[in-house]
Amino acid sequence: MNIRPLLLSCVMLLSACSSPLKSDLPADQTYRLNPQVALAPQRLSINLYVPKVSVSPALDSAHITLMKPGFQQDFIAHSRWPDDLSVYLHAVMLDTLSRSGGFQSVSEQMLGKGGNYKLLLRVSAFQAEYPPDGKGNAAVVVAMESILVRVQDQRVMGQHRYDSRKENIPVSTSKIVEALNQALAESTRQLIQDLQRDL
Repeated sequence: MNIRPLLLSCVMLLSACSSPLKSDLPADQTYRLNPQVALAPQRLSINLYVPKVSVSPALDSAHITLMKPGFQQDFIAHSRWPDDLSVYLHAVMLDTLSRSGGFQSVSEQMLGKGGNYKLLLRVSAFQAEYPPDGKGNAAVVVAMESILVRVQDQRVMGQHRYDSRKENIPVSTSKIVEALNQALAESTRQLIQDLQRDL
């Protein structure tokens, strides 16, 4: 009995079983934010401490939120942020505030004993919105509140709200993310101006 064909068949079968299964579903695309801000007009000798950003629970996931007609919340299919929105926006804001050059340091923890100011950020809107009739272009909305606290005596130095809305955005995930990035940049530029004014 010639067992060579039998062995060859077994090897081919094992090779087929070890091949990874391929899904018919498209892979999730990860999108990133990089809000651009100009250099601050002056550098303040303060340590800006930014705890975790507070995000409305309905928005706090890695999904990119989409509001449909009738106030129905959904997500853009196969599109995501690198992390849950609160975690990701915290990293983005730390980086953007640091790049502004307006502060001695920007950190997620207090540094040293003096010159520490705590910046509390709360995001209540960060989503795309379809038009009421479900046809046409989308809009994006970013709403953020800030409270600046002097750590030494817990005095509130300033409290502000920022609302930015971009209309007539093509229904394309990359265009929507680009518009969210622009809206966040506008709000952050105003935030930096207010921080420097409050201090």
